[in-house]
Amino acid sequence: MKADLSRRIPVWLFAVSAVVTVFTGFGNMPLYKRYYIADIPGLGWSGDFFVNLYVHYAAASILLAVAVYGAIRFMAARSEGLKLTRSGALRAVVLSMALLSGLFMAIRNLPGVSYPFALHAGLNFFHMGAAVLFAFLALGCAAARCRWLKAEKIR
Repeated sequence: MKADLSRRIPVWLFAVSAVVTVFTGFGNMPLYKRYYIADIPGLGWSGDFFVNLYVHYAAASILLAVAVYGAIRFMAARSEGLKLTRSGALRAVVLSMALLSGLFMAIRNLPGVSYPFALHAGLNFFHMGAAVLFAFLALGCAAARCRWLKAEKIR
């Protein structure tokens, strides 16, 4: 029971933080107030840019922590014959791109840090593209029941 719970908590943290991060990421583009999503009861906070941004940062921090935790657990389990599937490797690369570009975008918001406009715009589009690609990959892999890992026999 305890081992089962210790494996489910990171999975649920990953899923919930990914959904919240995608939701608030779209909210950082002022869509929710413009298209009256913020008028839905309980979603009024999504129309406030700064609240939305801080929720995005909090969810992204949890997502980053769970991703690092998963990577460390995977490295430890490689000796037991676990390998990434092709879909798992693709999702890991795309998630890494989204997380790293998001980290650079968060650094850009620190006082005294300034990027040239072309880098700022390129980073914005790269981050959005990687996040949307990861969301589509995650949905497609969930529908197709693709696993992240596979067990191989050790000779």
